[in-house]
Amino acid sequence: MRLTMVANPPNDTYLTLLRQLGVKEAVHYDMAGLPTDREALDEIAARYARFGLRWTVAESGPSIDRIVMGKFGWQEQTESYKRTLGALGALGVEVVAYNFMPQVSTDAMVVRTTMDTPIRGGALTSGFRLSDVTESTLPHSEQPIERERMWANLERFLSDVIPAAEAAGVRLALHPDDPPLPELCGLQRIIGSIADFDRVLGFSSSPANAMTMCFGCFAEAGHDLSALIRRWSGRIGFVHVRDIHGSWDDFVETFPDDGDSDLLAAFETLAETGYTGLVRSDHTPLLACDRTENDGYTMSGHIFALGYMRGLSEAAERRRAYVLVKK
Repeated sequence: MRLTMVANPPNDTYLTLLRQLGVKEAVHYDMAGLPTDREALDEIAARYARFGLRWTVAESGPSIDRIVMGKFGWQEQTESYKRTLGALGALGVEVVAYNFMPQVSTDAMVVRTTMDTPIRGGALTSGFRLSDVTESTLPHSEQPIERERMWANLERFLSDVIPAAEAAGVRLALHPDDPPLPELCGLQRIIGSIADFDRVLGFSSSPANAMTMCFGCFAEAGHDLSALIRRWSGRIGFVHVRDIHGSWDDFVETFPDDGDSDLLAAFETLAETGYTGLVRSDHTPLLACDRTENDGYTMSGHIFALGYMRGLSEAAERRRAYVLVKK
C-alpha cells in the first residue's frame, strides 16, 4: 500500500511538506468538481510534478450534479466526464474517487452538526447528532427524487462511463454516503450500506467499477473493517483512514489512535489481501498550533495521522512477511 495525504490548499509550502514527509503521490482534492479542459488538467499534473509528486488520484472528479438527480443536461455532463477520464488516464491518474450523494453543498452533502467538539487535550473535531438536524443544517433548494430513480441514474452513469474508464486505465472508486443514512435533510442517499455496495459492484465486474473504502463511514455504521476489506478484496480502489466514537446517529471524529475501530487489524487485512493502492488520511482534529477554523483538513492533524498510518502500515507489512515465511 502507498501512503499519502491531502494538501489543502495545494500551495508551495504544503506540497514541499508532502515530499519532506515521504509522500510520493498526490491526491488532487476538489469537492467543487475537477476541471474538464485538458490545459487545466495538464497544469495540475505539472504543478505536482514540480514538487516531485506524481498525480495518481482525482477526488472528487468532474461534476456530476445533473447526473445524480437526472436533471436536464445529464447527457452533456456524462460525455464531458468520459472525455475527462481519457485525459486523466493519459496524465497517469489511476483513480477517480467520487460520491453519488445529491451535490447540494461545498462538501457534496457530507453532513456534520458540529465542527468544534473538544476531544483529547482540547483539540476540536467534527461530529454528527441526528437529533440536532434541523432545516437549517443543510439549506438547499433541490427537489427530491425517489430512491429507485437515483439507483437508475447511477446504473446508467456507470454503464456509460465504465468503458471510457477501462480505455483510460482509470478506476472509479465510489465513496460511501457520510453519514450513512438513507435519507437526510429531505433528500435520498443510496450508498450507505453493505447491500448498497454489493449492488453497485454487481452492476459490472470490471476493475474500473471499484469503491473507496472509507474507514470512518463504515465505522459510523458499526461495521468490522477487516471483514469488509475481505468481502470487497480486489474491488477497493482507494482507502480513507479516520476513526470515530459513537454510532451512525451520534458520533464524533477522533484522532486515528483514539477511536472505536481496530485500525491495526484493518491495515493487516489490507496487507493480507494484497492491496497495493493509495491510502490517505481523512478528516483530522484541529490542533492548538493551527490558527484557523476546523474543516478536517488542517495540516498538523494530517501530519500526525500520516505518521500513525506509516507505523500501522510497516507493522502490517512485516507481520504479513513473517506469516509468509512461516508458511
